[in-house]
Amino acid sequence: MLQADPHAWRLDRSTQFTAVSDALADGIAAAGNLRRRFTDVSPDQIARELGLRVETTDGDPMVGSIWRFAEYRPRPPCIVLYSRGLGLLERSLTGSRATQLLGRATPREVFIAHELYHHIEAIRPDVPIARRYQPSLLRIGNWHWRTGIAALAEIAAGAFAQSLLDLPCHPKALDRVAVDAIAVT
Repeated sequence: MLQADPHAWRLDRSTQFTAVSDALADGIAAAGNLRRRFTDVSPDQIARELGLRVETTDGDPMVGSIWRFAEYRPRPPCIVLYSRGLGLLERSLTGSRATQLLGRATPREVFIAHELYHHIEAIRPDVPIARRYQPSLLRIGNWHWRTGIAALAEIAAGAFAQSLLDLPCHPKALDRVAVDAIAVT
């Protein structure tokens, strides 16, 4: 995931490793904190307890070349699920393949959990993980134009969902299923 980020290559190899380790640890720690507050509660219920709306839309899941399953919107805070996107994934993810990737969770729960991380990151006082590692895009004397690494937030959100739902693997593995499902349509 980090290698796909357009700016991650600007970090040296050691810093890349540290950044990914920090993102994974951040997601796991955030899930642990939430799970201690809300034991045996679904991501949907956690969102409700946090005052975070979860909406479902039949809107087009495509934005350019990006197929969306869910997104977090900070103003007003809500999670939007794309039923056409999720439906396609749910239909192609069945049986032992579903168990291998999701354990007992559903795709809907995975995406709500993923977006819950983005909400938690938006409301907590810590520097967001995507901005903790900022390579320089341009340097003139002592002045640096820096950028964050967006992939780190996605890595952390996946680790959060994996930890919160006790998934057998990082939810990024769902991308392969999604690509196959989308290609068939």
